Amino acid sequence: MAKPMTRDEAMLKMAGLCARSEQCAFDIARKLRAKGFSSDVTRSIIEELTERRFIDHRRFAAAFARDKVRFSAWGKMKIRAALMARRIPENLITEAFGEISSEDYEAAAMRSARSAAASLDLAEYADRVKLFRSMMSRGFEPDAVNKAIRKLRGG
Repeated sequence: MAKPMTRDEAMLKMAGLCARSEQCAFDIARKLRAKGFSSDVTRSIIEELTERRFIDHRRFAAAFARDKVRFSAWGKMKIRAALMARRIPENLITEAFGEISSEDYEAAAMRSARSAAASLDLAEYADRVKLFRSMMSRGFEPDAVNKAIRKLRGG
């Protein structure tokens, strides 16, 4: 049986994780709780990681938003919900959206629309509604969805 991890070992492990990829306090706390650390120890580790700039919610929000648009073709509504679930402040979410280029966002919307429309006939109203719902579930705003559908239909 493995011996329990000490606070210092957990601190080093979480610092290493933060050094490899952006993390937020909520995710680190969840990992530490899963390892059986008390809320006091968890809080002290997160405070130390934040003071040492391993955790920075501004950086995390920007990286998360940028990556979800580029690699997962998520819309802003879905990204906002995911960041809010991680308890990222609204002002940092808004700031992160400002760093996403409109070209990247439109390209993500088009990738999502093309993928969802592959088996649909967009001349049919019912299929356009299916595509609209699919893109809304990916977090795109109605204006972005309508624009992508018009482009796919050649308009």
